[in-house]
Amino acid sequence: MMLQKAHTVPTKESAPPQRIINYDILRVVACFSIVLLHVSGGCLSDVSMNSNEFLVMMSLDSLTRFAVPVFFMLSGLFLVSPDKKNIALEKRILKLVLLFYVWSAFYGFQGIIIDALTGEFTKEFLIESIGRFISGHLHMWFLKTLLGFYILIPIAQQICASKQCLQYYLLLWVIFQFSVPCLTDLFHLQTAQSQINSLNLDILAGNFGYFLLGYYLNTTDIKKEIRRILYALGLIAAYLTIHLSIRDSIAAGACVEKWFGPGSPNVLAMSIAIFTFFKYCKAFNSVKNPHLWEKLSGCTFFIYMFHLFVLEKLSLIGITPLSFPVAISIPVLTVFTFTVSLLSGVVTEHIPIIRKIVLFH
Repeated sequence: MMLQKAHTVPTKESAPPQRIINYDILRVVACFSIVLLHVSGGCLSDVSMNSNEFLVMMSLDSLTRFAVPVFFMLSGLFLVSPDKKNIALEKRILKLVLLFYVWSAFYGFQGIIIDALTGEFTKEFLIESIGRFISGHLHMWFLKTLLGFYILIPIAQQICASKQCLQYYLLLWVIFQFSVPCLTDLFHLQTAQSQINSLNLDILAGNFGYFLLGYYLNTTDIKKEIRRILYALGLIAAYLTIHLSIRDSIAAGACVEKWFGPGSPNVLAMSIAIFTFFKYCKAFNSVKNPHLWEKLSGCTFFIYMFHLFVLEKLSLIGITPLSFPVAISIPVLTVFTFTVSLLSGVVTEHIPIIRKIVLFH
């Protein structure tokens, strides 16, 4: 690898000032990008593939695909550190389970009271609500995945205890999660891919690598020349994500999300570039009110969990990205949804009983 081992003593290259603030800001940016993702992608199936609306929506949707990987990178940033001994793992796991079912109940049963008051309550609706409660709302997959990662933290810490072991794992992850599937798909080698799948290297699939990658990038000194290459690759990857997604969708006559997935090398390149940029960006050295960013960062979990509720209620009253020209409606709806979710989180923070069961710091 072209990345150099981090020094024990912080240097200007390896440990930028206000490193924690940088990551607080990155968490807020990633959270805002997820809101933008759901606003821009929510109505893609309702517009023509050849329309300007589709081009704008698909472009914005593509540019936000770094957000979830970056969230995983930030989640594992300190937790997988071998030096992190007292992380109260059991309490974290139980807290995540509680949060999942509290929020699942919120989304699953929110309509029952209204239906009961209006006399429209039915047994079938109750059964559907119970099903939604058990499985969780569509965006709550993140909590289930994070729960699985938390269970694996002791193993992750052992991997991270050795720089060589961590590099070996990440190398295999890049090969089997990104490189091999990309090549077998490009050259139509489905038989070869099925043989590779039969190895059952499940630990190298999915987002677990991102969980470790955040720690690796944080503890590794990346030279300025290498950073410039990473930034260039990130920009190229962003362009390819937009171009290939639009091209394949138009060719298929339906929205193609192939280039959005966790196994897309373009998403990996974007995520590494953005994480590295925020780690080393000197502009954050002069950030005013760092505690404000810390507070905003602390609200991102609530914003993530609550923002779809806001979007769904806006849709019920007829307000969607297609209600106005999308170049205007998407930014406005994103800022509005993010702000309402943020303010709701701030209010919740000051309600003692509620904050304990819906917030995760």
